[in-house]
Amino acid sequence: MKLKINSVEQNFPAGTKLIELVNRVREANKDNPVLKSLIEKTGKDHITFTHNRRVVKSSEYDSIELKEGDEIRWIYPYAGG
Repeated sequence: MKLKINSVEQNFPAGTKLIELVNRVREANKDNPVLKSLIEKTGKDHITFTHNRRVVKSSEYDSIELKEGDEIRWIYPYAGG
């Protein structure tokens, strides 16, 4: 099935859950200096994920099964706050 990940169309097997994508993103960015610093200071990377324009809480990652045409975005916490 085709999903849009940060506006780039990618293929994933049917039945993929959001948690699988979250884990891929975190693994691919584990050496990012900003995320490393955040993990050292807070214990979390603070990456925000959206599913079809809705911010997803981390407790919901396991329960969301992705469907053809879904749009997933992830955002670094660079803006501070």
